[in-house]
Amino acid sequence: MKKIKVLCAVVSVLLLMSSCKDETGMYVDQIYTTSQKNAAIKDCLTQSKDSALSHLYTGEGYYTYNDGEYRILFHDIHPAMLDTLANHGMGYLIDSLVVTTNRMAVSCRTNVSDALTQAISGMVYYSYDTLLTGGDYAITNYFKLFKKDMLESSLQSPVSIRMNVYGVNNIWNTLVQRYYEICNAPVSVDVQSYIMDKMLNGIFEEMRVEEYLIRTDPEHQNDNTALLGKF
Repeated sequence: MKKIKVLCAVVSVLLLMSSCKDETGMYVDQIYTTSQKNAAIKDCLTQSKDSALSHLYTGEGYYTYNDGEYRILFHDIHPAMLDTLANHGMGYLIDSLVVTTNRMAVSCRTNVSDALTQAISGMVYYSYDTLLTGGDYAITNYFKLFKKDMLESSLQSPVSIRMNVYGVNNIWNTLVQRYYEICNAPVSVDVQSYIMDKMLNGIFEEMRVEEYLIRTDPEHQNDNTALLGKF
């Protein structure tokens, strides 16, 4: 009888432990301090930012990294104009615009790094637990949601300056003028906003890649971000 009672007690404890497993993160608030959670999220953003910079802002980053996955192209900004110009033997101007724009983007590394660092340091977290347990890209998606506008504002001036220095505006204006001469049709496109959007989307996507690795690969974790691998 005693053996049966002991066995039942052991089974009961095991069942209780199993039922208390934190599958959804609902108990994370009871296990880790706010300081630990803040450090994990901030380190995740910082490491993801550094990874994005090392990939996209080194050498010919935007143009060549990952077989040109983040190359800034213009095929979706005004397809009719680009097709028309290409058909009239001006594809070389379009190619020149693409190469020059991607080099210009890489030249903004210091400004981009400073803007990202400032944005990360100014983050406010309304629910640590949601970010820790909210999916593979929860932290980066949250960062993008609340800080993309700020980043765009911070980068307006330096990107504008470099677009002039690198001749991006001159090439673009030449394309627009040639198209007008052929079709008598004006082009009204905010090319700077288009370029900045492509730049930032590339950064956010690379940050998502690194966040996933932090959550799933211990080799990408430090003492703080190891917490992300628990959920």
